[in-house]
Amino acid sequence: MSQIMLFPLGSIVLPEGKMKLRIFEPRYKRMVAECLKQSSGFGMCLIDEGSGRPPGNITQIGTFVSIVDFEVLEGDILGITVSGIKRFLVDSVESEYDGLRVANVDWLPSWQPQTLSREQEFIGERLQEVFKAFPMLESLYLHCFYDDATWVSQRWLEVLPVSCQEFEQLVAQPNCDAMLSFIERAIIKQGLLDQT
Repeated sequence: MSQIMLFPLGSIVLPEGKMKLRIFEPRYKRMVAECLKQSSGFGMCLIDEGSGRPPGNITQIGTFVSIVDFEVLEGDILGITVSGIKRFLVDSVESEYDGLRVANVDWLPSWQPQTLSREQEFIGERLQEVFKAFPMLESLYLHCFYDDATWVSQRWLEVLPVSCQEFEQLVAQPNCDAMLSFIERAIIKQGLLDQT
């Protein structure tokens, strides 16, 4: 079991994913400073308002991230870019003097890369279209692996609107198969599937 600092948010990054964050609250500035000083990272969880279950108003599964870029923005705001490293399961959470949460976590095994089947290739193709439509998102990545089912499914889950319950059910699986089925249904429902 390991102890990590937590940053709950309304969105999340998964392993191999990247995200830009704006840090302005003193407790999270302290978290960033400590991470940079220790060459460490922190945990990201989704905010799960009204769940009424431990470990509080956050999902029990999150992603440990490392800081890969850092800048000071106007108004004394910190701009950081994080990269997802590995998933974890929250065991217990405590709040420190300034409200920063620290969790005891168990690490979850990483999903292995797997090639999209011929029938699933459209999932990678539609993701590529999403990235092209949002250049700021695509610019985070030096390399995109649109043929890797694990990479593609995790990037989709970062951008799709999902409930905390759906998120936890999908990322708790031993591989990305359930997530691929979920994404396929979402693409078809949204009319994003090319019927030609």
